[in-house]
Amino acid sequence: MKFALTIFPAAEADVDAAARFIAQNNLPAALRFYDCVDATFTQIRDYPMRSPRYELEEPRLAHLRKRSVMKFPNYLTFYRIEEREIQIIRVLHGARDIPAILWDELT
Repeated sequence: MKFALTIFPAAEADVDAAARFIAQNNLPAALRFYDCVDATFTQIRDYPMRSPRYELEEPRLAHLRKRSVMKFPNYLTFYRIEEREIQIIRVLHGARDIPAILWDELT
């Protein structure tokens, strides 16, 4: 089954903010980050069930899945599958308060 891919504005902003942060010390790495994010999104679209559910006790967030950005494992992509669509919700650094951010985003 082919899935459409929707990237939420917050996820796009997350990617840009992360790339700006990385670029402060390493511009080539920031450019690679963009490429790796694109490759990660493609893999999610092509194989959405491969990534595990993001386990939270909050039932309203139970449908989320997570996947690390390729070659940047500290950055996590959070998405959900809605019928024939993959929705990329956020791309967050693992050190952030992820449950609180997702709660604010999705409730």
